[in-house]
Amino acid sequence: MIEKIELWLNILHYCLYKAESRRHVLSNKLNPFVLLGRIPLIKRKFEEQGTTLLDTTSKIWTDKRFGFGIMISGGAIVIFMTFLLWGLVSTLLGYFDIYFFVKLIYVFIYVILSYTLCHFTVFKGDKYIKYFRQLDKRSRSEKWKYALLSLLFVVGSVALWLYSFRFLPKL
Repeated sequence: MIEKIELWLNILHYCLYKAESRRHVLSNKLNPFVLLGRIPLIKRKFEEQGTTLLDTTSKIWTDKRFGFGIMISGGAIVIFMTFLLWGLVSTLLGYFDIYFFVKLIYVFIYVILSYTLCHFTVFKGDKYIKYFRQLDKRSRSEKWKYALLSLLFVVGSVALWLYSFRFLPKL
């Protein structure tokens, strides 16, 4: 059971990382700071180092161990798991006519539980890198299937979280 959860969380993490990488590539076309690399003094400095400003910023964003993209996708997976957990708990208790106001301590508990699950199934020992290598080798149609399932998970977890507000106590 935990192996399936680990697999699907890593697939979700992979899809979020790929989406963030694509967003980064798109934003480079619109980013005015990339134009700094065309200033002769800056361009010469990067050429002395054998690189360009665009290559350097891409490495900073897309590095699979310490890049901003992996940090953003890691944070996103924890947030979506928090939405799912919060939505499930509030909705299930609401169906049993147990209504409660959400306090800050509950939110911290949801976040801690979500992070703990993600830590042991995705982040610990950089497990996600092994899964990234496996998923990179998959066919294009399988990647599309995983991307659609990840999108459904994201939309579903946010929708469940929003639906759970229906079960707030009436004043």
